[in-house]
Amino acid sequence: MLIKFFKGDAMQYSDKTLKFYEAMKNVGGFDHALMNVGTGIVGSPLCGDVMKLQLFFNETDVIVDAKYKVFGCVSAIASMELATTILKGKTIEEALQIKNEEIADSLELSDIKKHCSVLAKEAIEAAINDYLSKQNKENNMITITDNALRKLKKLLDEQQAIGISISIISGGCSGIDYSLSYELQKNPQKGEIEVSGVLFFYEKAAEMLINGINIDVVENSFGHGFVITNKNHITCSNCSCNCKK
Repeated sequence: MLIKFFKGDAMQYSDKTLKFYEAMKNVGGFDHALMNVGTGIVGSPLCGDVMKLQLFFNETDVIVDAKYKVFGCVSAIASMELATTILKGKTIEEALQIKNEEIADSLELSDIKKHCSVLAKEAIEAAINDYLSKQNKENNMITITDNALRKLKKLLDEQQAIGISISIISGGCSGIDYSLSYELQKNPQKGEIEVSGVLFFYEKAAEMLINGINIDVVENSFGHGFVITNKNHITCSNCSCNCKK
């Protein structure tokens, strides 16, 4: 989703920022299931900016096209428009050399808006990591540590469940949070994937946010708990919101 702004807000944006915001030539997306597409999602709705970047690579790992979607301010949209413009034709190495300062300076972003350029840089890294992961693993949607795998299999056996359901919880600036629950029978409305003998279920609409998660387990004297992280979802560690203060 792209958020427009009221005329009175234009005073805080430079002419260069408004130029790229008004262009929006690269808005869109690709099928994230394609092996030659890398997808990165960064930011948080509670911070005000969420960016989704998708890179389309050719057989020599050169970025031939780039698309984005943004929920956020004018500077966030302009940052992604500029980023997708300069990414086309670059190798992975060249793309990773792009600095957030380069984006901020080109758009003449104010200090309070420079976090948008940081998010754009992080989106590039996340999309490239997703693409590289696809090249190295047949299934990169869900990974699980050996300890977590043993624990989940034991719990499934005790509960006589057929699998684990993964749900999305909004996590603010700390990132997206996930919850696990038991599935006692198959649900045709949900997507499913088997990882190391464990069947996982998820809402199909949330597949983009499930893709790339790693499940680990922490055990201590108080019991155990599963820790879920996602290499493709980088939190807005440099945002200017107040939820960390």
